Amino acid sequence: MGLADLATRWLGRPPRIEPKALRQARPLRNPLITWQERGDGILELECPLETQGKGLLAAFARRAKLPSVKRIELEPVGAFVWRCCDGQTSFEQISRKLRDQYKLNRLEADAALASFLQTLSQRRLITLMVKQKR
Repeated sequence: MGLADLATRWLGRPPRIEPKALRQARPLRNPLITWQERGDGILELECPLETQGKGLLAAFARRAKLPSVKRIELEPVGAFVWRCCDGQTSFEQISRKLRDQYKLNRLEADAALASFLQTLSQRRLITLMVKQKR
């Protein structure tokens, strides 16, 4: 049993979104992330890193002059999806736009989009807003 297995046991797995709910989900960008477009279609995100607080770790971080932001580059397709993550556009609508823009079939677009949004969500760059069942 590895460290990842132990962490999963202690912390539990993140909740899974049912496929039907995912299609209705509306991704929303983290408001703390700033972004700018470069001329070549690449989007550069600047993500603020958490401060270390006080104490020994904070002193070490200041002494080591660790960066306060992390920069992430998104290629043109990722940048296209990022712009669509406005909280108003659903997964289904983004998938349709991807199919139209990049001439993908539905299965390719849905699989790639679900994987990309999952990665963005795990890195806390977006939140997937899902309607709750009543």
